[in-house]
Amino acid sequence: MSRRAPTKPRTTWGGVAGVGVYRPPAAVADSPRLTGADCLGVSYRVKAESGLNTASLAAGAARAALKAARTNLADIELIVAGTTTPDVLWPSTACLVQADLGLPMVASFDLYAAEASLLTAFDVASHYMASGARGALVIGAEAANQLVDFPGQSGGRHPRGASAVVLGGGSQAGAVLATATGGRATQEAHASNGEAALRGLSQAIKDCLGRAGLVLSEVDLVIAEQTAPDLMRTFARAADIAAESFLLDPDRYADTFAAAPFAVLHDAVKDGNLREGQTVLLLSCGSGPVWAVACLRWGSGGVAEW
Repeated sequence: MSRRAPTKPRTTWGGVAGVGVYRPPAAVADSPRLTGADCLGVSYRVKAESGLNTASLAAGAARAALKAARTNLADIELIVAGTTTPDVLWPSTACLVQADLGLPMVASFDLYAAEASLLTAFDVASHYMASGARGALVIGAEAANQLVDFPGQSGGRHPRGASAVVLGGGSQAGAVLATATGGRATQEAHASNGEAALRGLSQAIKDCLGRAGLVLSEVDLVIAEQTAPDLMRTFARAADIAAESFLLDPDRYADTFAAAPFAVLHDAVKDGNLREGQTVLLLSCGSGPVWAVACLRWGSGGVAEW
């Protein structure tokens, strides 16, 4: 009989070591939207003097998160940017941030999943960390100079802002208890896009909490999808979530679009609504429909604003 190989111990790692946000005041100008013959190449599009763009917003949030986490740059082994408004398709926003911050030459890429882009990127980075990486940087960034306008957006509000988290070890980090993502390629019969997203999100919440060994009533704080307030209120009523435990403020956060989850997380910690040892459930859903969920136990990680 052959001898069974010894089981490799599971790698343990810390959770969110730091959260950063960058919400520039209205007085700071956006970079101009260039089309056709006005496009002078990538080098022009990403220069700081050209004004704010997705990459510069992402870099600001990343700097704040790295400062809050007190992380050695050499420990960052992955950079993922969740965005729906890249300035250019290549190089990726994550690569531009990597170059701007002088980070090591590590895996860097963007992830596009509508409003769920950031938490989907967080899911990817969490699995990467579980495989043994020392640290990862996850960024959500949205700018007003996206490649195309969203349907019905012309003349309306444009996204502007960025948030980021550093995943890694250290005594201050809490734990990523579980994540879940999903999407649907075809529309359900007799169901609207919102109904399909809510159904998928509800199942993802159940799966995520099951992996975390929790039920919804044991979660201290729920951060809702800020761009779909009616959908979130429907969910909160059905799940019987107390208003004080449900963070939904679209007037404050909807403009940050996919970057909203970590912006709300930053403010929840800063305002004392999330304290060490408490659990938080972050929700995202959007066009596709797509959805993503993350369950965290907050440690004593830092928060900072650029």
